[in-house]
Amino acid sequence: MQTSNKRTDPKKPAARPVRIERRMRRKRRVEDRLPDFRDLVENSVQGILVHRNFKPLYANEAFAKLFGYRTSRDILALPLIRPLVPPEMWARIEEEYGDLIRGRKKSVIARVRGVKKDGHEIWIAITERVIDWFGTAAVQVNAFDISDQMAIEHTLLKNEQHLRAILEVLPYPIYIARHGDGKLMFVNRKTCLLFQKSAGQLLRGKSHDFYADPEERQQLSELLYTLHDIRDVEVHMKTAQGREFTAEIAAITMEYGGEPAVLVALNDISQRKKLEAALFHEASTDALTGIGNRRHFFTLAEQELRRTRRFERDLSIMMVDLDHFKQVNDRYGHAIGDAVLQGVVKASLESLRQTDQMGRLGGEEFAVLLPETNLAAAFEVANRLRQHIAERPILAGGEGAKRAAVDCTVSIGVAQLKADDGAIDDFLHRADQALYRAKELGRNRVESAG
Repeated sequence: MQTSNKRTDPKKPAARPVRIERRMRRKRRVEDRLPDFRDLVENSVQGILVHRNFKPLYANEAFAKLFGYRTSRDILALPLIRPLVPPEMWARIEEEYGDLIRGRKKSVIARVRGVKKDGHEIWIAITERVIDWFGTAAVQVNAFDISDQMAIEHTLLKNEQHLRAILEVLPYPIYIARHGDGKLMFVNRKTCLLFQKSAGQLLRGKSHDFYADPEERQQLSELLYTLHDIRDVEVHMKTAQGREFTAEIAAITMEYGGEPAVLVALNDISQRKKLEAALFHEASTDALTGIGNRRHFFTLAEQELRRTRRFERDLSIMMVDLDHFKQVNDRYGHAIGDAVLQGVVKASLESLRQTDQMGRLGGEEFAVLLPETNLAAAFEVANRLRQHIAERPILAGGEGAKRAAVDCTVSIGVAQLKADDGAIDDFLHRADQALYRAKELGRNRVESAG
């Protein structure tokens, strides 16, 4: 009888258990390399609590220490975690728990107050999430103490509130804007009145809107963030209605609300500028003719003298004097004489360039600065002015018979600035000598100084 070749080899069934054993050994080797997560949780610096319906199921030692308990067993001995929560916060805690268990929230991250075993309150940062705890849903809470941080924030808040109170009562418009985008972070009442908007409207905008000239604002910003503190800088600003005004500002960089910012105090000085301009005009202008008086002319002459020497340019001057002006006063009276002086100035300005500066030195004597002009050109300008006045009678007085046509002529002396002229007086003296020579030679003529 033949034996079947299909008989099973007795060695093959033992192969499967060997392969399983090998896989299990490899798995154990991998698991041996994994961290002990339970040990990580137990020794975590964060407090960790697991609870279901507020009954503690697990707490690590850090959580117990956080709330002033001796060991985690003391936490687990609590019927509920309610003693750890201020009474007024319990409703909120219950609501958040319901949202988590029902899946309406995946997690909760918050800063809350906690109650230690001795009754003292602390601030803690918590993260809550739902986990599977041996087949049922529970909430895991991670917590750490932020009391020191909150104390610092509270101090900063008090300081900020104190600052706001001070800025609010100051009699100047003051605002705080965020560095970079200019977002307004604070405005006091005076700022609202100046820019004619409510605080709510202003705080939705930017400080950029205050400036009439964007380029001037950019230059000011660059200056501020270079120096960090600027004072008494004049800028042009505008209100919500478009009224432009000149403001004098002081600004300093600072931190406000935890962000880099700039505090700006400003003052509308438009009226002051108008008054200053009026006072300057009064102090520098000849009341009769409207041109510069002696003091103002000499100030301009000194400035032009320095500029001419710095850039090595030509500069000439004319001394102008009315011929026989005493006879005009004697014949027509001083009122007509004053009108003649005004007419001569008007005719002179018609003949001169805009860059030429005319001033009344006294009586019927005038001086004219001629920038960028050599002696030959100045002589031509002077002769043209002389002819312009001589050819046009000055109409002065009232209407009709009281109106007089007065023929006037002038004598003019011209000089060009020399290297050895020490000051404006030397320069002027040579022109004055030329003027007297013109008078001696018959008047109504121009003479130049050599």
